[in-house]
Amino acid sequence: MITPKPLPLSKLYKACRVSDFSFEDTQVIPPLDTFIGQARAEEALRFGTAINHKGYSIFAVGHDGLGKRTMVRRFLEQRSAKMPAPSDWLYLHDFVNPRKPWAVRLPCGLGQVFKTDLQAFILDLKQAIPAAFDNEGFFERAEKIKDTSAELQSQALKALAVEAEPLHLKLVLQSPGGYMFVPADENGQPMDADVFANLDEALRRIFREAIETMEKKLRLVLRQLGQLEKQSRLEQQALNEEVTNDAMGDGLEALQEKYAEFPRIAGYLTALHKDLLDNLAIFLDLDEDEEDAVASVSPDKRIPTRYQVNLVISHTASDHAPVIEEALPTHNNLVGHIENVTYQGTVATDFSLIRPGALHRANGGFLLLNAERILSQPYAWDGLKLALRTGCLRIDTLERQLSVSGSVSLEPEPIPLNCTVALLGDYNVLNALQDQDPEFMELFKVVAEFETEMPRSVPNQRLYTRLIASMVASENLLPVSKQGVMRIIEEASRMAEHQGKISLNAAELSHLLREADYLATCEMKQRIEVEDVRKALQARRRRGGSYPEQMLESITQDFIMISSSGERIGQVNGLTVVGGHDFYHGQPSRITARVHYGNGDVLDIERSVHLGGSLHSKGVMILTGFLCGLFGAEDTLPLDASLVFEQSYAGVDGDSASLAELVCLLSAMAELPVKQSLAMTGSINQLGEVQPIGGVNEKIEGFFEVCQARGLTGKQGVIIPQQNVMQLMLREEVLEAVKQKQFHIWAVSQVEEAVQLLLGLPAKKVYEKIAERLDRLRDKDDDDDDEDEDDDSKERPKKSLKKAIKSEPVKND
Repeated sequence: MITPKPLPLSKLYKACRVSDFSFEDTQVIPPLDTFIGQARAEEALRFGTAINHKGYSIFAVGHDGLGKRTMVRRFLEQRSAKMPAPSDWLYLHDFVNPRKPWAVRLPCGLGQVFKTDLQAFILDLKQAIPAAFDNEGFFERAEKIKDTSAELQSQALKALAVEAEPLHLKLVLQSPGGYMFVPADENGQPMDADVFANLDEALRRIFREAIETMEKKLRLVLRQLGQLEKQSRLEQQALNEEVTNDAMGDGLEALQEKYAEFPRIAGYLTALHKDLLDNLAIFLDLDEDEEDAVASVSPDKRIPTRYQVNLVISHTASDHAPVIEEALPTHNNLVGHIENVTYQGTVATDFSLIRPGALHRANGGFLLLNAERILSQPYAWDGLKLALRTGCLRIDTLERQLSVSGSVSLEPEPIPLNCTVALLGDYNVLNALQDQDPEFMELFKVVAEFETEMPRSVPNQRLYTRLIASMVASENLLPVSKQGVMRIIEEASRMAEHQGKISLNAAELSHLLREADYLATCEMKQRIEVEDVRKALQARRRRGGSYPEQMLESITQDFIMISSSGERIGQVNGLTVVGGHDFYHGQPSRITARVHYGNGDVLDIERSVHLGGSLHSKGVMILTGFLCGLFGAEDTLPLDASLVFEQSYAGVDGDSASLAELVCLLSAMAELPVKQSLAMTGSINQLGEVQPIGGVNEKIEGFFEVCQARGLTGKQGVIIPQQNVMQLMLREEVLEAVKQKQFHIWAVSQVEEAVQLLLGLPAKKVYEKIAERLDRLRDKDDDDDDEDEDDDSKERPKKSLKKAIKSEPVKND
């Protein structure tokens, strides 16, 4: 087998070509006005905003930092600019059923006009009605009605009193509004009770019979007086209505004529007219308590609450369809709520305290929400689903829905909903909603999936340059030079972990531009140069480099034992990646293996002590399967083995060390030393093929830092899977060391290639040594068994594993 050669420098980093960029800096680059690398998401958004059917709301999904919110909002604003402004909505008092205010739709811009017109009309009435009632003409007519009624009542009572005189009875006023007949003396005055008691029984009976007869007539007269009172009130009411209508003048008729084409407004104005006639006391200050209550509840103290207009949604003719983003999507902020006020220890509310939610403001347009935030707010998600499912907006209080308050509240008429909701979230939220909420897919049928990367083609590099120019312009940063843009694009490829792709993480790009701008500004530069970008990246690594530096110091001082020179049997340098949310670094880890006589079992020490994850255990099982297939196809392996990550005190997971663990086992089984100047990463399958892994750049750089700290010898390097070569975007210091032939990178595709590099022998020779050892152990087994058998028994045939290995071809790349 041919020994793999180190990768050339050109395979370790893909630099931008200067010829692909024809500008000096980003000042001359037009800003980006379209999506970049998100054709699929753009198509989904276009479909979701164009289809006008229930259930086609949008869920924009993608990893954090991609700029989903910015791109979705920009798209919705462009779409809404071509759509007309929606209708105005207002709530009006229902004079028949005050608990159920009317929801009234008016054309765009007319809601504010109607509110202004009605306010002006009511304010005029507040002046006109008191003036109309405070004049001599009204007083004379009212007094005449009162006098006429009083005269008729007096005449009826006098006639009845005259009729009672011959019977020696006197009509007296016993209490306010109450009359009765009593016996009279010779002078016509009411007889004293003592005098009446001294009369003989026959005379007293005559008086009682006369009183009973006259009281029957009195009751008839009193009923007539009641009718006269009623007639008087009706005449007074008619007078009041006449005066009130005169005070209204043409104002009400003008309103009715102006809004005649709107049936709800016409009906409201009719009901308003009747209510004005029934509640003149509001304008005449006849009910002080009601006046105080109105002032305490109403937001506009100039106008009685019942005659106000609660304009919940208003637009102008120059507006277009709204795009609303609700940063705090609570239940009340989404679907609206009804406020309360406390007056004299009592909680009160009315229709003027109805407050709209984000869905009201977005009605006829688009609503942008963060999925995780709305799910974290109690009842907000249920409120949103109810509105989308029913297609209408019902304003209600949570207290009433949950039955935790016994106070009387309002039941406003619902408002039809015509709004496209766009939720923003990651894949975890999307999967959770799809799995746990059966209504989700019925309401959010459009999923706009945002890509994390795009191909690194010349046109895409130009689009990315425009994205850089847009961010620079929007944040008022220094322009970026051509070389600076090239270096940023190269860093974007490193973030994408692929030489042929560019990361679309807008947040990381924005951070890098700000940090480079800061460094360039500190040095009084006119633009961001490539050196500023390099320094910004170095400063970022330095800020997050406390733990890596501590680990490197521990390795160089042998507190953590990692060998970077010499040879050891059953010991390999594996590579891991550790880090936090925004910073990862590679770290070598010593893997050791010991073998001993046994039954072919491989002990994963990490799993045995519950420090190994399921993926790591899977990798160990796979390499065990490979070994059994290679050396134990016809008989049990007479060896047991143990594997461990030395000085590992935290959890270990992933299968990227399975190649290193396999070579470590082969070294222990063959009793051949492993070169400690090399480190290795890669996973394997049961057929011995090397599979790609993640974090390849960080792993290489982690081992390089150890070798650099101890001194580069020219023999050190890292072995990686062949598939990971396209992911290499190594740092400048690693590239320089490779250029000076002080550090090397090898790529392998088969286990045998890694074995040859690390053990210094062709894999076939290594396998033969292992086979010889296994044959010796099996022979020992057989000899022990033969001692227990009779001397005349025949010896069973044995097949040499070494011969089988020699006859079996070894795979090559």
